Amino acid sequence: MTEAYISPSSTCTEKCRTLVCFFAGILTYRNNFEDAANEIAERYRHAKIVMIFPYGLANGKQGSALIRLLTRQLSQAGYDLVRDQSRRVKEASHIIRAHAADVERLILIGHSAGGVIAYRTGLELQEHYGDQQIRVFAVGCPKFYLKNIPYNENFTYITGQNRDRITQIGSWRKPGSRIYNGKPGREIQMDFNPDHQGWRFHASYFLKSSWADANETFRTNSEELIAKIYELCPDD
Repeated sequence: MTEAYISPSSTCTEKCRTLVCFFAGILTYRNNFEDAANEIAERYRHAKIVMIFPYGLANGKQGSALIRLLTRQLSQAGYDLVRDQSRRVKEASHIIRAHAADVERLILIGHSAGGVIAYRTGLELQEHYGDQQIRVFAVGCPKFYLKNIPYNENFTYITGQNRDRITQIGSWRKPGSRIYNGKPGREIQMDFNPDHQGWRFHASYFLKSSWADANETFRTNSEELIAKIYELCPDD
């Protein structure tokens, strides 16, 4: 079942200008996005930040319980990857509508399988509720079939410089299809902590994982990521 909570980093709780929603993938813990939420709070005034866990939380799960959770989440993520609608998209849409009264824009940020839900939820909101100021960012996300529609112009796909197996899954275009032949409005490759490899690299996009670049400048993953999102979607 989908779980959600309002981040304590929010700079607004009522009559907010911006609603920022983070969408988690599988095996995600409650505090996974808080470093990134802090970066959001430094840049966006009057922003409510909502954390959404479409596949549930991994907190408190160990041993066989963690394996059962992973098995269930993988099955659900596989379903969501190939279908335009699912219960998780509906639930996320309802959660956002409950928090979106009077907001001027929505910023949906998804990690891994959460990027798929973020994209489909934004499309659901736009098609059924008429929300126009929607921006979607998918980070370290598998690819999935996209229709060639104007909505994609507001969709940004972000990967890192190191190999991430999750981003190798799927494709944007379905071979031979005249319907699923779209692509994201932007595809961006960024530099993240180069010391991380494999699954550790995939799990660290939103963390305050620090390193020094070639110019000996101190950088962190969460700051770099949110700075890029802010560059593309500033708080005008």
